[in-house]
This record gives sequence, C-alpha cells and structure tokens, in this order.
Amino acid sequence: MEKKSKIKAAAVGVFAFGVAVSLIFAMLPIDNRQWTVLGAQVVDDPAAGTNSGVCGVYVFVTGSTYSANLTSGITGFIAGNEAINATNLDVNHTIGMDLILWGRFNTTDSDLDVQFARGNMTWTGNITFDEAPDHTYVTGTNATMMWVNFVWDNANAGYTVNRGQTGIAIDDITIKGYK
Repeated sequence: MEKKSKIKAAAVGVFAFGVAVSLIFAMLPIDNRQWTVLGAQVVDDPAAGTNSGVCGVYVFVTGSTYSANLTSGITGFIAGNEAINATNLDVNHTIGMDLILWGRFNTTDSDLDVQFARGNMTWTGNITFDEAPDHTYVTGTNATMMWVNFVWDNANAGYTVNRGQTGIAIDDITIKGYK
C-alpha cells in the first residue's frame, strides 16, 4: 500500500510540475516581431539622424578587412563611398573584389542585435546573384544605433569582371529590420 502511495505522490508531483511549467510559458510575452523592409533609403550622414538606411556601397580587394567603417583611405579600397546614388563604380578587370553594403539600424529596427539586421543586393551581368551576404560585421554601436557591413565575397574567392565589360547593374538594394 505504501509503495502505491509513493508512486501516486510522484505522479501527482510530476503532473503539478508540468502544469507549473506550462503556466510559466503561457505567461511569457509573445514575440510578434517580423522582418520589415526598410528599403534603400539613403542615410546622407551616417553619423547624424535616427533613421535606419543604407550608408554606402563599396568594392574592396578580396581578403580585405571589413570590421570597421569603410572609407577610400582603407587598404584594399577599389571604389565606392557614402554617396550610394553615384551611377558608376570604376573597377579594373581581373582583380578579385568583394562587394560591401554598409547599413545602419536604429533600436526600433534591430534591437541593436546583428541577428535582427539583414542586407540584400541584386547584381546582374558577369557578377550575378541575389542572395544573403557571405559575412556580416558590426562596425560600431552607440545607445541608439548599430552600423553593419554586409559582405559578398564569393565564398572568399572574390568576384572579377572581364576586360571591357561594362554595365554591371545594382538592380536592388534592400535592408531589413526585425521588428
């Protein structure tokens, strides 16, 4: 009889524990965030303002370092700048190059966590892809903003263009925040 009481007490204890755990999970807030396209809105001054957006598009020699903010003075620079509405990025043929999208996200659009930030570029021509970047680097943060370099480097092999090839278009630039 005493053995049945211990089994019954253990079963009741396990059941009560299960109910308690279920109630705890049921009371947790539900995360209803979703990916939101923030578009290709240009951030005219990456250090000013509060909107999320694209700060610049760059081309660097394959194997360069992308964990800092990019400028024309950094080793490996080929083309690009903060003025992403420029129509041409001049590059030499046969040089292995990486393509970098520099974006920034405010607290609302990213929770200041790189896992909640995405970048996408669609290129056509000799360099053809529309896929997630190969690497993502946080280049800086403060209390309200996070800056991110999204890098496409063809699995560390870089991209090349043919001699005389022109018109590799950037058809679409999109950044997304998870909110």
